[in-house]
Amino acid sequence: MNVYPNKPRSTRPHSIGLHTHAMFLALLTVAFAYSDVSVGEVNWEGGVTAVFQHADDSRAASELTTSADVFAKLETKGGEWLLYIEGSTTPKSNGVSAYYPTVNGDAGSVLTEDGEGRVQISEFNYTFRSENDSTLMVGLIDPSAWLDRGRIANDENQQFLNGSFVNNATIEFPDYTLGVIYRAPGQGRRPEITMVVSGSDGISNLPDRSYQNLLDFNVDGRGVFLGAGANWLTGASSWRIGAWVRTDDHAVADIDNEEDKDYGVYAVYGWESGANALNVRAGLANPDVAVARDFLAVAYQRKFRFGQFGIGAARTSISSRFRAGERDSAFDSEIYFRIPVFDEAGHVTPSIQYVEVPSVDVNGTVPGSTAVVSGVRFHYSF
Repeated sequence: MNVYPNKPRSTRPHSIGLHTHAMFLALLTVAFAYSDVSVGEVNWEGGVTAVFQHADDSRAASELTTSADVFAKLETKGGEWLLYIEGSTTPKSNGVSAYYPTVNGDAGSVLTEDGEGRVQISEFNYTFRSENDSTLMVGLIDPSAWLDRGRIANDENQQFLNGSFVNNATIEFPDYTLGVIYRAPGQGRRPEITMVVSGSDGISNLPDRSYQNLLDFNVDGRGVFLGAGANWLTGASSWRIGAWVRTDDHAVADIDNEEDKDYGVYAVYGWESGANALNVRAGLANPDVAVARDFLAVAYQRKFRFGQFGIGAARTSISSRFRAGERDSAFDSEIYFRIPVFDEAGHVTPSIQYVEVPSVDVNGTVPGSTAVVSGVRFHYSF
């Protein structure tokens, strides 16, 4: 989740987007025809999450947010259908998450164009499986779930709540969008390879946040998000490296009529041994158009018999072109302890976060501030 906005994108048409969408429609048509053989049972699961937070900043009102997720999977002879439905309540306009967007990665996960909570189909796709265990997913997808992945810092419902420990702040991921994901498993010294080709704009990036707009392939200014990553597993450690680019034009800061692409590289290191686990994320992006220039986050987790402890710190450097104050970086930190309840079907997680938000000038100045945010999360899986 990139909470640092970029400069307005160009409205210049991109023919590459039309070609990609045409390829996507062809693949989805093949998926419907291919999946009619040997359909199995539908397996489903889901969860409900509620988060209450209070900040020591008097401007930010205490806030309760809730969300729900339902996953349905249908196995076929050659692959699997996935349907993901999620909903969220409306966050307060003057709430903690409005002043400090990173502190609750689950707040307002799906909203209407007026900023009201709603229920939506976030993912609907089909995965083709081959005999060599490689997969090809096509449909409505979430690119951030396949690149920049971490074992202990990747899920705001069950791990760290702060968005800086869910995804790399420098990667300009689109929201749920139309696309294709290819994964080839690793073998021996050969790494697992993941490639993503999708639209540059997802549902939440569109003015009216509608499926009709998402399916309108003739809208000017849209491009393609391209990402690729390699993953090596070596005993207790894992390494991920990757690169990404968006083909839609972004306005270069402080230079009239100058445009450039947003692109970057990232790396993820993971280590796990017994009850202990570590995650390190780093990233770089194009400082001419990206507010978040570079990023580094370290997260540690330890499991106990009666719960799970987590602590993390993240620093996001702001490009000099977008600084509006003396502070040149954002800082996020979180400590939590997850306590299982209902025979481990649910958990209660008290947490404390300290965050520093720099002044950033993107279509108006975002004032800099700091806060200590205390909170508690309840999650129940079914």
